Amino acid sequence: MVMTIKSNIPGDVIANPDGWNPGFTMDGLSYAGLFGRSLTKNFAPGGGYAAVVGSPVVTGHFADFTGSNYIDTGISTTKNATLITVAKRKSGAGRQFLISCFQSGENIGRSLVLEGGSLSAYSHYKGVDAGGKTFNTWFIKALTLTALDDSPAFLSVRDTGKTLYTNDKTSNLVSSATASGTVESFADAALHYRIGKSLQSGASDPCSIGAALIYNRSLSDEELNDVYAYFKGYFSRRAISI
Repeated sequence: MVMTIKSNIPGDVIANPDGWNPGFTMDGLSYAGLFGRSLTKNFAPGGGYAAVVGSPVVTGHFADFTGSNYIDTGISTTKNATLITVAKRKSGAGRQFLISCFQSGENIGRSLVLEGGSLSAYSHYKGVDAGGKTFNTWFIKALTLTALDDSPAFLSVRDTGKTLYTNDKTSNLVSSATASGTVESFADAALHYRIGKSLQSGASDPCSIGAALIYNRSLSDEELNDVYAYFKGYFSRRAISI
């Protein structure tokens, strides 16, 4: 006698209701952290483990990071990239480095930052601008947030190498900036991304992050929507709305 169980619940939920079953592209995914499950594991294909510095405090499905408690992913910056977090939107004038490889004025790397009520993307760009001036500094795009009540949101930056897209999917907000002339992004492979802190000493304010993803390419709108849909479902099964 064979018993068959039929259900309308999606297969990935049945297979592993508390697990990692992404229904989105993992092409170019270098790092995926799910901090309610592990601070050290990189869930990207073949990801291995990241280095935890200090003792980030995990409460529920979010980890609290500070200037002395963070994750070093070991992932190098690339010319094109997508940085994604599920993080709590907090007010304050300080800088909350959600994902960053910024080191100094010369080693800018790329960062996704909450600062003074905005979500900001910073990236090192070089070239000659439309006015004929040499450009070798940070290229910035900030997005003013409408919710700074400690609520979680799906926050991202996409860098095409020429354009920065800063996005709060939860509030359906997006803003972009395109560099002029021959100016485009510059990658320094010596700079490695950290979660919850920049590479500078003591330069990061506390932040709370539930998940973080790093792609070595710029996702399309459709691909980013797929990632958002997955995490919306993942966190809703944990009674968290993003």
